[in-house]
Amino acid sequence: MSTATATSDDVLVASPSPRRWWFPLALFVAVSVALVVVVGLSAVHLPRAAEAGLANPDVPVGPWMEGWVRWDAGWYLAIADDGYFYVPGRQSSVAFFPAYPLLLRAVDVVVGNPVVAGMLVTWVCGLGVAVLFWHWCRRRLAPSPATTAVVLLLVFPYAWFLHLSIYADALFIVAVLGSFTLLDADHPWLAGLVGVVATAARPIGLAVAIGLAVRALERRGALRVPLGALARFRIPISLRRDRLRTADAGVLVSLGGLGAYCGYLLVRFGDPLAFAAVQASPGWEQQAGPRTWLKVAFLSELLGGDRFVAVRLLVQALLTLGALALVPLVVRRFGWGYAVYCLAIVALPAISTKDFQGMGRYLLAAFPLFAVAGDLLDGRHRLRAAVVAASAAGLVLATSLFARGYYLT
Repeated sequence: MSTATATSDDVLVASPSPRRWWFPLALFVAVSVALVVVVGLSAVHLPRAAEAGLANPDVPVGPWMEGWVRWDAGWYLAIADDGYFYVPGRQSSVAFFPAYPLLLRAVDVVVGNPVVAGMLVTWVCGLGVAVLFWHWCRRRLAPSPATTAVVLLLVFPYAWFLHLSIYADALFIVAVLGSFTLLDADHPWLAGLVGVVATAARPIGLAVAIGLAVRALERRGALRVPLGALARFRIPISLRRDRLRTADAGVLVSLGGLGAYCGYLLVRFGDPLAFAAVQASPGWEQQAGPRTWLKVAFLSELLGGDRFVAVRLLVQALLTLGALALVPLVVRRFGWGYAVYCLAIVALPAISTKDFQGMGRYLLAAFPLFAVAGDLLDGRHRLRAAVVAASAAGLVLATSLFARGYYLT
C-alpha cells in the first residue's frame, strides 16, 4: 500500500511523481489508436450482429467510423439536429439529457459533420478525463499506484465510451472530475458551476451534487463520521454548522443542470419528469417497482435466455457488486464525500435497472474506485499485470462487439 500524509482538508498528497503531464496524454492517445484499429478491422473483416444498431445519420460514414456510431448515438444525433420530442408511453428523446447534444450541435457548426462533431466532443472529453484523473490520483497516491489507477481506468472493458463513441459519458465524467478538483482547490462556486454540466448530462448527475455537498462539509471539518461506525453498522454523524462558510453553498449550484432540464420539460411538454416517465416505455421497460428491484428480467435471462445476453448481463452484475464492495475502502482512503458519491453513482442505477444493462459504462464515472484498486494492487506485480492484461483484453473484445452492432450498452 502506498503511504501519504493528510493535509488540513483531508486531501492526501503523495510524493512528486516521476511521470509528468504527458503520461496520461500518451496513454490515452495510444489506447485510442489501438481501438480505432480494432473498430476498423472488426467492421471490415468480422461478422456483424443481425441488428447492427447503426444510428443511420444523414451524413455518410465509412466502416472505420460506422463502428463508433451505434445505438444511443442515433438519439443524440437526432436531438442535436431536430430537438426533443415526447410521446407518453413510447420511447422518446427526452430520456437523454441535453448537455451532450447541445455541445455536439455547437461543434457541428464548426466542423460541418454531426458524426465527426460527436466523435470529436467525446474524444476531447475523454482526454480531459485522463488528464484530470491523473492529476487527482497523484495528489493522493504514490507514483506507482497512481499510474496503475489511470491504466485501470483507461483499459477498463467499457472504456471505449471515453474515446470516439457518440455517448455522453465522457462529457459527464470530465465535468465530475473538474467539479471535485475545483472543490478540493477551495473553489466551491466554480465546482458548482462545472457540476451544472454534469447534472445536465445524465440523470445520475444528482449523485454529483450529493457528493459535492458531503465533500464540502467534510473539508471544513463540519461533518465527522467515525470510521469505526462502518464495522458496527452505525453511523453517528456530527455536524458543525459554525465551521461552514457561505461560499460552501456554491456546490449546490450544481443542481442547476437538472433543474433547468426539468423546467424545460415542464414548459415544453407539461411534465418536468418526462425523462423518468419514458423509462417504462415498451422496449426499455425500466419502470420502478418490485420486478425491477428484484431483477426478475435479469434472472429470467440467466435461467433461460440467450447465452450471449446472459453472459453480457452477468459480467455487468459482477462488476457492479465488485464496485459496491470497494466503497468502504474509498471511505477510509479518500473520505466520506467521495464514498457517498461512489455509492450513489453505482447503487442508484443498479437499483433502477431491470437487468444491470448499462452498468459497465456507468461504473466509469466512479473514478475513486479505480484509485482504490490501483492502491490495492500496489506491490502485487503479478496480480497487477494479470488484472491489467485481462481488462485490456476485455476492452478489445467489447469494442469489437460494439463496432459490429452487438448491444452492450
